[in-house]
Amino acid sequence: MTPIEIVLATLMLVCLVLIAMVWHLFRRISDNQAFAGSLEDKLGSQEEKLLLQQEGLHELRVSSIGMGDRIKGLERELRTLHDKQLELADMDPDTRLYSHAVKRLQQGATVEEVMEECELPRAEAELLFSIHGKNE
Repeated sequence: MTPIEIVLATLMLVCLVLIAMVWHLFRRISDNQAFAGSLEDKLGSQEEKLLLQQEGLHELRVSSIGMGDRIKGLERELRTLHDKQLELADMDPDTRLYSHAVKRLQQGATVEEVMEECELPRAEAELLFSIHGKNE
């Protein structure tokens, strides 16, 4: 073999190696592009799930705010009803009398004092005392 033939053979061998390397690189690029496409698909799916969860969270926030407002309204209504109930209780002379007797017993009044002040029979005064009286 002549030196030119050796150089040409070497060049052909180098060209074949370079072609094989380029082909290998193109395959790796193609594989990487397919992998990147797969990751992009997964990312899109995750973004959709995140959006749905954000919408659900927003709905929960809105409903909890509405529920809070509803609870505040019910509390106001309950206070109003309680006040009206107290007013009605104060309008009934018997209820007012018993309320005064209970208050006096809680302040430490004796059965006799309650009987005199509230004009209650002994049995009623003693019953109230047993329920509401101060135990010292």
